[in-house]
Amino acid sequence: MSPAGEGVEVTPNRPRNFLVTDATKPYTFQYLEYGKPVEITVAQTADEETWPGGALWDIGILLSHFLVALAGFQPSTVTKDVKAPARLLEAVPSTKNLTVLELGCGVGLTGIVAAAVLGTHLTILTDLDVVVNKVARPNVEMNSTAPVAANKNHSKDGPPYRLTKAGKRGRILALPLCWGKEEDEEIVMNCFMKNTKTEKTPRKRKGAPPTKDSRQPDLIIIGDVAYQHKPGAPSHFDSLLSTVLKFWGSHTLVIFGTRMRMPASADLLSLFLEHMEEVTVPPIRADEIDLSFNKFKHQITIHVLRKKRVT
Repeated sequence: MSPAGEGVEVTPNRPRNFLVTDATKPYTFQYLEYGKPVEITVAQTADEETWPGGALWDIGILLSHFLVALAGFQPSTVTKDVKAPARLLEAVPSTKNLTVLELGCGVGLTGIVAAAVLGTHLTILTDLDVVVNKVARPNVEMNSTAPVAANKNHSKDGPPYRLTKAGKRGRILALPLCWGKEEDEEIVMNCFMKNTKTEKTPRKRKGAPPTKDSRQPDLIIIGDVAYQHKPGAPSHFDSLLSTVLKFWGSHTLVIFGTRMRMPASADLLSLFLEHMEEVTVPPIRADEIDLSFNKFKHQITIHVLRKKRVT
């Protein structure tokens, strides 16, 4: 089957996707938790001001299924005999009490699912201010109860929200973060620090580093953020890498989903691999997590990355 959207002009209301081709309608993500169906719905917008962040992209759905598999639940699109690849479970040995940062969250589905299925201590979704205000934060609110009680440690943008649509109920917050902008980075880092420092320190898992900076999350999620540049235009890759390295501790894993749809996709992966190494070898293919990708020539992979070890 040909790549979705080939020969069709990409517009804010028609993203070049395999699964979701209309950005004017809400999307409902489904999975099974202990045999019971759970739904998380996110709104999209065809507003050009938020493009491409206002649309849901295939990798957002795929990464959501990835996180469901990581948590041990069953994605509704996967048959019962399909399990998460063993190398995935080996790469992330513990999912308890995690802190998660999503860069370029768009509509926020992946981060919301992370908070729901992993029961994260705190998940922070980030994107440009207009995307956060018009789609990500409203979607967080739509999938949340009232905010937890405010206190002096909470961000100026409000306290974390506690999810209601999954049993574990992780805490979640959406904040603006422009890659490479130190002011935005500091706000997010301080939010991690102030919302984790009063918690009891979890028992260290085997092989964990002796210390952990609470400003640095356990997981950084990045999905489908490579796009082609006009000749002579500055690359956003260096700014993205700078932000990743700012938040990255020795314990941090990066979950990077990419679709090799253009040279820029390979360029970004190559840049990451200058500083990082693959934890899962080979990378996890889309169809290993979601069987609906079996019918497509998708060129979509998920890479679990960590800092290169000094030899």
